[in-house]
Amino acid sequence: MTVTNEKIKGITAAPGIAIGKALIYRPHEIDFIPKTKISLHDIDSEMERLDEARNTVLKELEQIRERIEKRLGPNYAELINAQISILMDHHIDDEVRNYMTENLVHVPIAYRIVMNVYIQMLDDGESSFFQERILDIKDVKQRVLRVLLSETIEPLSNHCDEPVILITKYLTPGDIIILSDDNVQGFVSELGGTTSHTSILARSLKIPMIVGVPNIANETLSGETLIVDGYKGELIIHPDHETEHLYKHQIKRQQQITTYYAEHKDDRTVTKDGKTVDLVANISLPVELKGLKEFGGQGIGLYRSEYLYLMKHTLPTEEELFQEYVTMVRFLKNKPVVLRTIDLGGDKIASILEQELLHEDNPNMGYRAIRICLDRPDIFITQLKAMLRASHYGKVQIMFPMISRLEELEQAIHHFETAKSILREEKVPFDENCEIGILIEVPSAALMADKIAGKVDFISIGTNDLTQYMMAVDRGNEKVNHIYCHYDPVMIRTIQWIIRSGHHHKVPVSVCGEMAGDPLSILLLVGLDIDMLSVSPIFLGPVREMIRGLSFKDLQDLVRKLLKMDKRQDVYKTLKDRFISFFPDWKKRFGESLIAENSGFQEDG
Repeated sequence: MTVTNEKIKGITAAPGIAIGKALIYRPHEIDFIPKTKISLHDIDSEMERLDEARNTVLKELEQIRERIEKRLGPNYAELINAQISILMDHHIDDEVRNYMTENLVHVPIAYRIVMNVYIQMLDDGESSFFQERILDIKDVKQRVLRVLLSETIEPLSNHCDEPVILITKYLTPGDIIILSDDNVQGFVSELGGTTSHTSILARSLKIPMIVGVPNIANETLSGETLIVDGYKGELIIHPDHETEHLYKHQIKRQQQITTYYAEHKDDRTVTKDGKTVDLVANISLPVELKGLKEFGGQGIGLYRSEYLYLMKHTLPTEEELFQEYVTMVRFLKNKPVVLRTIDLGGDKIASILEQELLHEDNPNMGYRAIRICLDRPDIFITQLKAMLRASHYGKVQIMFPMISRLEELEQAIHHFETAKSILREEKVPFDENCEIGILIEVPSAALMADKIAGKVDFISIGTNDLTQYMMAVDRGNEKVNHIYCHYDPVMIRTIQWIIRSGHHHKVPVSVCGEMAGDPLSILLLVGLDIDMLSVSPIFLGPVREMIRGLSFKDLQDLVRKLLKMDKRQDVYKTLKDRFISFFPDWKKRFGESLIAENSGFQEDG
């Protein structure tokens, strides 16, 4: 008997809803290699076979790299360079030759065994960095073996005459780029994390994706109707007619709402009684600029500059960084672009810094962000020079993350001035009045906001990390993540203090964390007199619409009431009740799916 509406929980890698037939995708797996004995005289010819196979695979990877370059730009083509480096590693050649010499087996067996040794060496089961390298090695191994054994993959397009949900063990960046061109509505994989390269690409290309679903890539699902709910991180197997109808209606309604937001992208973000809130976008990749243009942000409030470092396997040069930054600056013309210096470490490990960043007991409080920059001024000054060069072409602002002490801010400013001095000596133009700011996400910086505000041109509040650190909770830990809550009274008081400190020094204050796009938190932040909200491009429309329907005076009265509360449940309930009173038709007006990704409508707060 078929079970309808079976729900399997995974991890949201890219939000959205997709409906289609399950298509099991197994391009990487070769189940059996016949064992063929050889003589010592055969080894040279077997190595020639390996060379030919590698050259064939090299052409495949180069074609994938070209497609990535067309969609994301030349800097991101290096996503594939990691696999090319593995493919062409001559140490592997030596080990394959040695294995054949000792065991007298043909090259497919020797190559598979040597590559499996590398995989086993890296498979510690914990490090997301190692898991990414393992996926690269597995992909190269299977591509080479496929050529050596003359196996072919049936083109996916042969199965894609109707919408499909692609189910697989794992996906490579090349898979995402190529498969998103076909009739693939969504992705589900057994392996992968939210910060993996494939997840980043899926989000940027707006393809719903769930990862971390165990044992899902089995033939029993093939052809079944599936729903990927990328907002809840759920896979629904064999939905009944009513469930499928509800999700189709949700998709259609969301498309209508999205069209409305695009048509009203130039509306002013101002409350009914005249309070202006600047609305800008959080950007990770240049491809997301399309969303900013479509939904009308007033600039970029947070550009996460570390993703270029994450996707490259050598340090980006000053010229590469400059070209990336100046592309965005020119796109925005004279609108502000806030470039955050690299926030590597924690859950974002780059291969270029693998030795420094691996094996930390507590990486979120370890060697990361500004701490790396101050320890590696060569990296820091190169990035600052590129950012300053881009400032010549528009309104660039530079922001330092993870500052915990005034001394760190002063050191960062010192390197900023050093970068300016070098550019002057090189006679390279830049904006001498380029503004600098701080991302407050550490409690010590929050408490010192009154002192910090006197040393910067703007302040942004990173509510994700600030909440995590204020509550001393790992939000990725299922056993304690219920403690993580930005409605907690301590967060309201902390944000109020930061805003007041900034305004005392006539310094604008923004929020660029999840709170900025959470509908309940918008009531709170506007009532606290926030100057700017920075959200994902897809949230620009609903946030603008909400602000235009609010009264600043009413929200100030609401905040005074909230500041007297001692418990987060009371704060949450009051905000929810007030939101519904402001917008009784909120589902119809804003779209339930856009709301669902944020935490505003989770009853546990």
